[in-house]
Amino acid sequence: MKNQKKVEAWLIEAKAIAPEICNWIGIYYKASFLGEDSTDLILGPYFGAPTEHTRIPIDKGICGLALREEKTANVADVKGHPEYISCSFETKSELVIPLKDKAGNYVAELDIDAHTYNAFTPKIQKQFEVYCETFFEVL
Repeated sequence: MKNQKKVEAWLIEAKAIAPEICNWIGIYYKASFLGEDSTDLILGPYFGAPTEHTRIPIDKGICGLALREEKTANVADVKGHPEYISCSFETKSELVIPLKDKAGNYVAELDIDAHTYNAFTPKIQKQFEVYCETFFEVL
């Protein structure tokens, strides 16, 4: 992706919203946005432990759920969620926010994992959602 450095800088600013709970934070792009003939989600820049989930079918996981429904998924306890795909034993809660391009199309998502249960309060969720409205500026 041509604006990788801008996206990485955007991601660093996102993490700064709640650094104490952002144990893993990254961007998953729709493969179609990257020019692939696929509905998969493809991992872009991220900060945190390595993950084997570099490609996720859109019909799987909380990441897929957020983009399929085009709305934020805030899961207080991932172990109890039927859609959860385990990425780390340490992950307890997850926040996934769909991201739009300049035309208003959902093209990616912000995925944040926390090592504590109920990490993403409504206030923190709103802060991330407001910030996510700026994502199109880095594309």
